[in-house]
Amino acid sequence: MAPPALLTIAGHDPSGGAGLGTDLATWQAMGLHGTSVCTALTVQDQRGVREVVPTPLATLRGALDAARGSVQPAAVKLGMLGSEAVAQEIAAFCEAQTVPVVWDTVLAAAAGGRSLLQAGGATLQRLARAATVLTPNREEAASLLGVAPWPGAGAPPREWVQALRAQWLGPGRTRAVLLKGGHAEGSHSVDWLCTRDTLLALAVPRLPPAAAGRVHGTGCVYASVVAGMLAQGADLVQAAVEAQWRTHAAIEHAWVAGGARAMANPAAGLDSAGFPQLQDAGFEAPRGDFAPLLRDPGLYPVLPDADWVLRMLELGVDTLQLRVKSLPGAELRAQVRAAADAARARGAQLFINDHWREALDAGAYGVHLGQEDLAAAQPQTLREAGMRLGVSTHNPAEMARAHALRPSYIALGPVWPTGTKQLEHSPLGLARLRAWTTRCKPRYPVVAIGGIRADRLAAAMACGVDGVAVVGAVVGADDPALALRQGCELVDAALRLRRAAEQAQS
Repeated sequence: MAPPALLTIAGHDPSGGAGLGTDLATWQAMGLHGTSVCTALTVQDQRGVREVVPTPLATLRGALDAARGSVQPAAVKLGMLGSEAVAQEIAAFCEAQTVPVVWDTVLAAAAGGRSLLQAGGATLQRLARAATVLTPNREEAASLLGVAPWPGAGAPPREWVQALRAQWLGPGRTRAVLLKGGHAEGSHSVDWLCTRDTLLALAVPRLPPAAAGRVHGTGCVYASVVAGMLAQGADLVQAAVEAQWRTHAAIEHAWVAGGARAMANPAAGLDSAGFPQLQDAGFEAPRGDFAPLLRDPGLYPVLPDADWVLRMLELGVDTLQLRVKSLPGAELRAQVRAAADAARARGAQLFINDHWREALDAGAYGVHLGQEDLAAAQPQTLREAGMRLGVSTHNPAEMARAHALRPSYIALGPVWPTGTKQLEHSPLGLARLRAWTTRCKPRYPVVAIGGIRADRLAAAMACGVDGVAVVGAVVGADDPALALRQGCELVDAALRLRRAAEQAQS
């Protein structure tokens, strides 16, 4: 199936650091197809923007008609619009769209301070209401709201949030404002996702200023990623996380040539250096990490009761999980305590699935929680007790929620369809497992989960994971001991080869 097509409506930057070129490069890095309509030619370099020549209206209308006629875009991204007349034409075009429209509210050049949109308040309001998502930085948001930017690193003042919702999230199609934090201060750059009823914080470590000045093109990368994610059916939270992650990498690995200003690199690889952490409003720096694992998870059996835990321990398994369902309280506590005591005596890494209170009471090594259990758990209590934490994730937004807790490992899945539960998420497949595993490194060990049969172990391990959680591959085998031994040999061999290669590279 062909990837969705997208349309960027923006200006041309001859330096190649922003505008149409950066939008198209971002989508190419995401594996998406981009089309473009040019709103203005500019004369600019590292010293700033010296001239803006808006596209004649007749030419602009023809280009928009051509774009509509050649391919129906799955999303539209707006950038620099240049003039009142162009802005009104684009507003009319966007009002007729039924697909997501993301507006990067470019009002002035980052270098040089030149105004890039000579338009009145009514036109700006019309554009805002025609867009699905707005992505202003703090200075642009202040300008659109007619207030002074707030200098702090924390949450937007209440009056800002109220103004955002009243002016931009009222009548019209606008669903969200993504308020970027790159122009603020503090140890973290905090973006804010504001909808009619939600305010979420996304934070990444703030990078030091580039030697050549502020990196050029970051807003283009950010908004283009949001549009690309929405075009693929992602929700707003997933789009915001992906945009922050890719923009952080584009800044960290910016292109710098000679004395020119640094240019955002949309093709930069993603890893845990730019891992966003996602929390509700009131972001606080982490109070500490969960304790690390003692060893690689390796082959990681998920077991239905304490008897199976004892059996696997006797066969030498040193990382395993107890997943007990639908037992009365006393029986559940007895199962958890028996398994925890036996694992402790053998120095094994035993994780209790879901039942964190019982695990805490039994002094278990760790707990494994799904996304639906994170809100009810008390992670600080578990962390202070010295327990380990594993978290199931199914997309980058859930990975960002997990990262806010600083767990001991992150589980990615389901890799393949599984018969153990009704699937709420599409299987990742190997390509996404490999890509998302890379994003977690080197910060976290990764466990692959979901549908991993014996004949799929090698393929999963080849994606760079540190462990594979298995259910039927051991418990459902005709000879569980043989299946366990063969699986451990394969997984352990893959881990030895990888660690040897990593040591040689270092």
